[in-house]
Amino acid sequence: MTDGETRYELTAAVVLWRGPEILVMKRAAGFSAGGWFLPGGHVEPGERPVDAAVRELFEETGITANPDLLALADVMTYAHDGATAHGLIYNAACPPGADATLNDEHVFARWMTPEAYIARFLDAEMLRSRGVGEGPIALATEVARVVRAAARARGAAEQLSEVKPTNW
Repeated sequence: MTDGETRYELTAAVVLWRGPEILVMKRAAGFSAGGWFLPGGHVEPGERPVDAAVRELFEETGITANPDLLALADVMTYAHDGATAHGLIYNAACPPGADATLNDEHVFARWMTPEAYIARFLDAEMLRSRGVGEGPIALATEVARVVRAAARARGAAEQLSEVKPTNW
């Protein structure tokens, strides 16, 4: 890489819904250790983002999702290791009876409503009061934005599925 060249990374994550709640996970180490995030990670070379989202969901939780049933909810952008990362955020329904089994990347998983997740773990003022720097706060703010977008997209999809065709 030469000076002044911009690097980009591509990630994919899943907002996994179980009723009105989503799955969030506390990172064990590495990037944003101790933070609570959605299951997801890097898109490998030659891999479709939706397949990466399914792979990461399985690797991090043991939950299998059908890539054909994931719906793109939004795209988030954040700074990471001197690059700009773009993350494709997908909505998916949790398969009946499935629950997360942690791997070594996470120390805890919980189901929360989107707004409870945002208030508890992503609120900028709360993070500042705990001495968190502006870089991590910017990431938390972007995660909160896409989680809300995913909730809106899920609601819109549910409303569309309830629309009954009419005779013309």
